[in-house]
Amino acid sequence: MYNYTFKIARNGVIRSFDADTDDPIFKNGLYTSGGTFSALFNSSHTDLLSGFLTRAFDSGRLQCIEFYYGDDFYQLKCIRTQADEALCIITNNTKHSQLLKELETHNLQTIVDAYVDSVWSFDRNYSLVVANKAFKTTRRLLDQQELKIGDNIFMYVKDETFKKWLPIYKRVLNGESIFFEEKRLRDNEDQYVEIYLTPVCSKFNSVIGVLGITRDVTERKKAQQVIEVYAAELEEFAFKTSHELRRPVANLMSLAPLMDMDSENVADKAMSKHYMDESIAQLDEIVTGMAQLIQQYKTKLSREQESLK
Repeated sequence: MYNYTFKIARNGVIRSFDADTDDPIFKNGLYTSGGTFSALFNSSHTDLLSGFLTRAFDSGRLQCIEFYYGDDFYQLKCIRTQADEALCIITNNTKHSQLLKELETHNLQTIVDAYVDSVWSFDRNYSLVVANKAFKTTRRLLDQQELKIGDNIFMYVKDETFKKWLPIYKRVLNGESIFFEEKRLRDNEDQYVEIYLTPVCSKFNSVIGVLGITRDVTERKKAQQVIEVYAAELEEFAFKTSHELRRPVANLMSLAPLMDMDSENVADKAMSKHYMDESIAQLDEIVTGMAQLIQQYKTKLSREQESLK
């Protein structure tokens, strides 16, 4: 963490020392036990550090100051641990900040690489700035070449691909966010992807690049197509069924009043009953057929959904 520690006596004599001797502040070599506290730093810091050490011993509380040494920025902390001894910690904040930035970059790249979608970004010169493993793998399969950070985003692409994407990227560099769905052919099978393109802006709100995400939605699209086909078939089925139901239902509605007429003779009532039984049988056949067709649709939909898993 770029923390350097040493124990120091009240008179400024260093009793023990644990530090990175390659750090600029210690390159004068005066870091061994027996050296003096003020000798660790240049003459411009002597008065500052002398007063700092006095306050640490007299107050018994943690003291902290910050200062520059060359191009690096340091933080010095000191606390008395015994009547005649104090513990000092020096932190090179410049190196510490650089380390944090490196860790942040590394962690961000790790997160991006773990993302199943393709993620990439390029600057206004179309130089690739960020690319996760999914994006690099896809480009390697398409281009038969390895695209590296710093390469032009259009490197290795075919002329038709360049002509297609250049106008789109220019729109995003002009501040427009774009989303669209695209159908592709991969391994002789249809592949569906969603593409998100967003401008990357500086703290001054000027566009400095483009962030892109490509998401494979093939399975979702196929499931959606299955549902759409099922819905269309169900609609057609409902139309046909309602049409076929009209005739027997109409017959029943017209024959029912005749059964209540006292003037109707036995032969006519028998004939009416015959027609009613016939219409009821037709209605039962249609309803039974509906139930069978619905079950067939359910079975078909279930099989197609299972095939997508």
